[in-house]
Amino acid sequence: MNIKLIAIDLDGTLLSGHSYINEVNKAAILAAQQEGIIVSIATGREHNNVRNFLDAAELVTPVISSNGSVIHNEHREHLFSLPLERQQAEEVLQWLESNDYYYQAHTSRGIYTIGSGHQLLAVEVDRLLSTNPDPTYLQMLEAMQSMGARLKMTRVDTYQDIPQDAEFYNILSLSIDPAKLEVGRQHFANRDDMTMVVSGNFNFELEHKNASKGTALQHLAEHYNIPLEQTMAIGDNFNDVSMIQLAGLGVAMGNAEPEVQAIADEVTRTNEEDGVAHAIYKALGLNVPLS
Repeated sequence: MNIKLIAIDLDGTLLSGHSYINEVNKAAILAAQQEGIIVSIATGREHNNVRNFLDAAELVTPVISSNGSVIHNEHREHLFSLPLERQQAEEVLQWLESNDYYYQAHTSRGIYTIGSGHQLLAVEVDRLLSTNPDPTYLQMLEAMQSMGARLKMTRVDTYQDIPQDAEFYNILSLSIDPAKLEVGRQHFANRDDMTMVVSGNFNFELEHKNASKGTALQHLAEHYNIPLEQTMAIGDNFNDVSMIQLAGLGVAMGNAEPEVQAIADEVTRTNEEDGVAHAIYKALGLNVPLS
C-alpha cells in the first residue's frame, strides 16, 4: 500500500507513560516525512497543548485537535473547524456545573475550566474512600491534578465568564466516581444534536455532531489531494474508531481497547513498546532500527 498521509493519536498511542514523544517514535515520524509522507497528530487535546509535545520533540506536523473539531497545518495556520453552537455549549456546561462535574472547554480562545474543579474531584475521592479505602483513588486524583497543572487553562467561576466571541470546539468532563461518570455519559449518549465520545476510563467529551477524527482525516486528505485509500490511522481508544475505520490502513495499538482492535486492519505493539514506530516502519517496508 502506497501510504501518503499518516494520522497518529497521542495519549495511549504516540505517548508512553512518560508523556513525551520518545526518540524511537520521533525517528519513525522523521523517516516517513523524508519519504514524502505527511504525518499528522490527531488527538482530543487542544491545539496549543499538542504543539508543546511537538516542539519538545522538534517535530513539525499538521494537527487535528479537539477530536477532529479543529485542523491546523504544519505552519500552525487554521484550516478547518466545526464548533458547537454557543447555545449547545452553554447547555452542556450548565448541566455539568449544576451536577458538580469537572470540565475543560476547548475554545478558540484557549482552554477554560471551572475554578472549583480540583475540589470537585477531591470530594469524589473522599466519598469513594469512605466506602472503599482503595489508595488508587488518591493516585488517580493526583494524576488528574498533575495533568491539569501542566495545561495552560483559564479558570472561571462559571461558564458564563467565558468570552462571548469564543468558539467551543470540545467539552471534556472527568469523574473518578464510576457511578457519577456513567450518569454523565448516559445523559449525553443519545443526543442527536452533538457527538459524545470516550477517550479514557474516566472521561466523556462532547463536540459538534459532525465532528470526528475520521471527518477531520478526510478533510486533511482532501486538502493535500490524497485519496483516503492512501491514508493510515493509528489509535487506541473509542475516539479513534472513526479514523481507523475510514483510513486505507487502520492500525490499533497493542494496548488499545479490544473493540478498537477488532475493527482495525492491523494491531501493532503497545505504546510502551514503540508500537507507532513499528507500524510506520512496516508501512514503509523497513525494519525498526536497532537502538
